[in-house]
Amino acid sequence: MRKALDVVGLPIICLKTGEEIGSVRDILCDPEWRVLGVLLNEQGWFHPGSYIPSESIQAVGDSCLTVSGKDAITSLHHLAGLHPVHIVTGKTKLKGKAVITASGELLGRLEDVYFSADWEKLVGYELSNGWLADVTEGRKRVTAPPSVTIGEDNLIVPDWVRSQA
Repeated sequence: MRKALDVVGLPIICLKTGEEIGSVRDILCDPEWRVLGVLLNEQGWFHPGSYIPSESIQAVGDSCLTVSGKDAITSLHHLAGLHPVHIVTGKTKLKGKAVITASGELLGRLEDVYFSADWEKLVGYELSNGWLADVTEGRKRVTAPPSVTIGEDNLIVPDWVRSQA
């Protein structure tokens, strides 16, 4: 399993030309936690934003992410109807949200997420209860449930997730 924050910031290398075409700004998922791709540029006033779809990614290594060519860069307009979930940027970002069970128990704040080895799906959360707890107890790792409610400040998970924390 790889963590999202290990990939955010990696350079993106074009295998045809050997040039760096950008860096990973974020990872985009659909509401079922399938990876849609990596964000290159966020949407702005005069720029629609761009990303690289997951099917165009050749490999995710320790030092860089590789794509076959520059044609892998795609406009974010292609994701307009999907409402992608961002990990570290944007309105729907997961990092920093409080993770709360449906019965109202705070499990911690989401600090990072884990992806399957094949980079197809988000499979787990890394939770923190503050820096002192991180140092003395370590961070909690829990399985990402298939259905969650993503609010502005909170991530609501089923009660069974509590037993893992």
